[in-house]
Amino acid sequence: MSFKLRILTFQHIPNNGAFLFAHALESQLLSRFPGFDIKIIDYKTPRLALYEYLKRFKLFPNEPLFYYKRYQRWEKILGQLNLDKSFPRFSGEKKMQRFYSTNADALLVGMDVWCISKDNQRPRFPNIYWLPEKIKIPKLAYGVSAYKSDPSLIKANTKQITSYLNEFEVIGSRDRFTHDLVMQHRTRTDGLVERVPDPVLSHTFPKTGISELATSLGIDLDRPLLGLLLFGNKKLSERICSHFRAKGFQIVALSMYNSFADVNLGHILDPFQWAEFFGLLSFCVTDRFHGTVFCIKNEIPFISLENEKIPEAHSKLYDLLTDFNLTTCYQDLHTQHFLDSQLLSRITDIETDWEKSLRPSIESTLLEAQYHYTSFSDKMSAWMGWDR
Repeated sequence: MSFKLRILTFQHIPNNGAFLFAHALESQLLSRFPGFDIKIIDYKTPRLALYEYLKRFKLFPNEPLFYYKRYQRWEKILGQLNLDKSFPRFSGEKKMQRFYSTNADALLVGMDVWCISKDNQRPRFPNIYWLPEKIKIPKLAYGVSAYKSDPSLIKANTKQITSYLNEFEVIGSRDRFTHDLVMQHRTRTDGLVERVPDPVLSHTFPKTGISELATSLGIDLDRPLLGLLLFGNKKLSERICSHFRAKGFQIVALSMYNSFADVNLGHILDPFQWAEFFGLLSFCVTDRFHGTVFCIKNEIPFISLENEKIPEAHSKLYDLLTDFNLTTCYQDLHTQHFLDSQLLSRITDIETDWEKSLRPSIESTLLEAQYHYTSFSDKMSAWMGWDR
């Protein structure tokens, strides 16, 4: 029988980055271990499921069914993942882990699933993504992140965190904050523990014919395009849009609904179309991690906005840009004395310096990310004895 590897991640959240992370991770593991039975567990934590369900009924003046349409699109695209629906319905987290203890050979968790916070959008610690139950099969993690964790909650739960981390044979952390957390709390000295690149960085996604679709949706490909992925900051959105509109740009919102954009596509594009759309852009302003990833992959000028009140040392955006020598493209919106005018000046500098000073380092760093993934998967295979 084939070795059964099951993945727990956030694929069910209507978020392009979450879906593409799941798709890339599943695809890369299948490519590296072609004889394995690899599937993503079709599980939704009740807390996140309720949050996403209620969000469908939020209305916008010019696009009242934005979230509902996005939900409908998501239900269709999930079918393109290799999902495991075999677990008993209405299973609690303990029952779920026990089920897979006897119905799989290993469990792997990935993405921003280790966040320890009181955030209403995330499952409370300890949750299923920490695999807290004592089970007989190996526990693995790849591209895992504890980004946005509350330091006071980490301190209060130190013993539990140590106990759970010690159960993992392999941990690939996506950012420095998470890697440091693991190194500080995991007392086991064996196994494989490294910082790893997000799987999206080294994965090639299918082409969708985005140019033709974009034209049909009102996108003028003869004009420079600004991709806008910014939510909850109306004043700044208005200033950014005015700045680029004065330069002849058409402004396309690619994430949450933005009333200042010329076109909103966040409820229309599926994740593969969304990923390919970045190649059409002349500039991008984004507060999204995977929005930044696709700017880098397409080598387009961009600025990444830190929309969270967190220090640089905890920022997954700053971490990513540090790896690519692109911290010039980072702006913390919560820094003291931040001014909109400073951001617009930074954008102009990035446009001026992009080809000469910023873009040249991208290609080689992307190749390093591919090598790092290959090296880590080889080490994981050796530790787990999968190539014997």
